[in-house]
Amino acid sequence: MSFCRRSHKNDNPLDVQSFPKQVNKEKKINEYDIEAVPQNSFSPKLRLFGKKTSLCSRHKGSYTLEAAVIIPILAFFFVTILFFFRVLQVQTQVQEALDYAGRKTACVASSVSSEAGLFTSAEGYFRKELEQYPLTERFVKGGRNGVTLLQSDMKDNYVSLQASYYMKVPVSFFTVKGVTITQGSRSRKWTGDRTDGTTEDYVYVTEHGKVYHRDRKCHYLDLSIQTVNIAQIKGLRNKDGHKYYACSDCVVTNSGKKQVFITDYGTCYHDSLSCSGLKRTIYLIPISEVGGRGPCSKCG
Repeated sequence: MSFCRRSHKNDNPLDVQSFPKQVNKEKKINEYDIEAVPQNSFSPKLRLFGKKTSLCSRHKGSYTLEAAVIIPILAFFFVTILFFFRVLQVQTQVQEALDYAGRKTACVASSVSSEAGLFTSAEGYFRKELEQYPLTERFVKGGRNGVTLLQSDMKDNYVSLQASYYMKVPVSFFTVKGVTITQGSRSRKWTGDRTDGTTEDYVYVTEHGKVYHRDRKCHYLDLSIQTVNIAQIKGLRNKDGHKYYACSDCVVTNSGKKQVFITDYGTCYHDSLSCSGLKRTIYLIPISEVGGRGPCSKCG
């Protein structure tokens, strides 16, 4: 039994002495109305506010709360990891297109004098190569056209290509909705300039040709193929005034073909477009390596 005693010496109503341990314990018991279930019960239960609540159900509730917090975090983590793998794939494909465009542009640098012309060539090579890769169309903002080469540089002796594009993240993180990626490729121009300061002329030769050419657009290198009737071949002349003779590699006597192929400056007519005489595999070499080849009568 608990009781309170008012002090006779002080009439202050707040001056109260009590038995804290017993009163607090009784208040706690009375407030929550906790009643223990007999010990022989399989699972102990508590009576809280007049209702029976299982300890197992209380643990299950805590598990649900933890799962609601942890699962979204784990999902965001794995999505982010997969996104970075996708970024690596796109970067690899863009880099391959950059390297290809840089090498091709470096090869034609000797015949293209202006920087604008070189940039146009590089842009064309890059776009053509990039069409083979579908990931850039799917994951880059703006598709393939979203990859720009505006920061590229064609000055001095190098072709410096720089690609810039924006990739969208699958799940926005605060204000981050994507990443901007910049890649580059650098190739030395094939102009004949040497690093030691000396220069040497470069010329063009073909695989089976007996002369070298100084102009890439020489008529003997840039073939203009025409189709004519075999009955007219005896009366035709090339632009140098020479007759056309049967090609020893592809023309078969009495083959019965009515159409043959000729070029403006060639001296042979051909039965097949796949004949080696109608193809030109062109190499750019230093003039010191021409060997026994003589100069071209047109450009040499």
